[in-house]
Amino acid sequence: MTRPPAGRSPDADVIIAGAGLSGLSLAVALLDAGLPEGARTIIVDPRQTLSGADRTWCFFDLVPHAFESAIAHRWSRWRVRLGETEVLRSAPGIAYCHIPGERFYEAALARIAAAGERIEFVLGTAVEHLEDRGDRVDAHTGTGVLRARLAMDSRPPPLTRASGAGSDVHLLQHFRGRVVRCAKPVFEVGTATLMDFDVFQGHGLHFIYALPFDAHTALVESTFFTERLLPDEVYEEAIDTWLARRQPGATFAPISHESGVIPMTTAPFDAWPSPRIVRIGTAGGHVKPSSGYAFLAVQRFVNEFAPRVVAALRAGGCAEPPSVRPPRTTTLDAIFLSYLRRLPERAPDTFYRLFERVPPAALARFLSDTGTVADDLTVMLRSDSPRLALEAVRAAPLLRRTRR
Repeated sequence: MTRPPAGRSPDADVIIAGAGLSGLSLAVALLDAGLPEGARTIIVDPRQTLSGADRTWCFFDLVPHAFESAIAHRWSRWRVRLGETEVLRSAPGIAYCHIPGERFYEAALARIAAAGERIEFVLGTAVEHLEDRGDRVDAHTGTGVLRARLAMDSRPPPLTRASGAGSDVHLLQHFRGRVVRCAKPVFEVGTATLMDFDVFQGHGLHFIYALPFDAHTALVESTFFTERLLPDEVYEEAIDTWLARRQPGATFAPISHESGVIPMTTAPFDAWPSPRIVRIGTAGGHVKPSSGYAFLAVQRFVNEFAPRVVAALRAGGCAEPPSVRPPRTTTLDAIFLSYLRRLPERAPDTFYRLFERVPPAALARFLSDTGTVADDLTVMLRSDSPRLALEAVRAAPLLRRTRR
């Protein structure tokens, strides 16, 4: 599947920089949208072998997508804990879903392989720079230049952005996780713990996220919303402490590890820097700023964008990307992030209040960027509304830019 560039690279219709969630999802969506037999798409990735062993994607199953078969686990209930209290929620027809990286890659690569030569890979080299030349895009890689009519850039942006107004919020959602197994059946199957705030808060907003795969096995993550990363041992000790507290006397064997850093920012993303270059995934602002969820946003985007790309290829033009989320949602995200930055000590209570007071289906839609105007109003009215209203005034410079 790997074809290294040599000499003058052959032309392509589309170049996709990066074979992650957004890059592979777009490739599959292009095929589903009727990518012409004669069209050629090249996916460039610096890895020698494509694998998702170090990553997972979770989401509320709210909209159809091409990777239903890759879902490994579903939970019909979800909980949030604060001190000794907890709120347990469920909603008819909505499950919290988990796709392991390996299953996503298997599904995407199998679909691409079945398409023959329409989509090819160039592995072991990175796209260093994309240059819109007016009639084409030049993708400068470590081993040469690839030329295409359109380019989709999924390369992740820097975690700290220098652009944007000085008032912009730049938080990071960072975590380390461990899949553990216990000889005894200790985990509550069917219930996902989305946030357990009954942990040490001395390093900033912190919670444990736990997904039981069965009664013996679970993914446990120590997650922070802060401006800076922490030493590895902080996350690992938090996981050990939580397991010992929730399952006293039990012994756990590690099966695998994962880690990640997700930007949570009000800074604007330039998703369409030139007519022939479109940024996708994290680079295109697909991560929901206030929650870090991205899977459904990526799927909605590629399903709407892919037909535009196919039409542009047939017409010889460019493809305008659709909006990732409505302005009102961007406004609410800006208010929440401003609030989290200024009052992190109140965040556990605020999140708990959201899950306790907001109808679960409405909150799931809000967290997933699929909410209606009524959902958004419900979230605002049933959360810490007086303080959030004050935060809207404080965040006025951010809000003015979200309406542009």
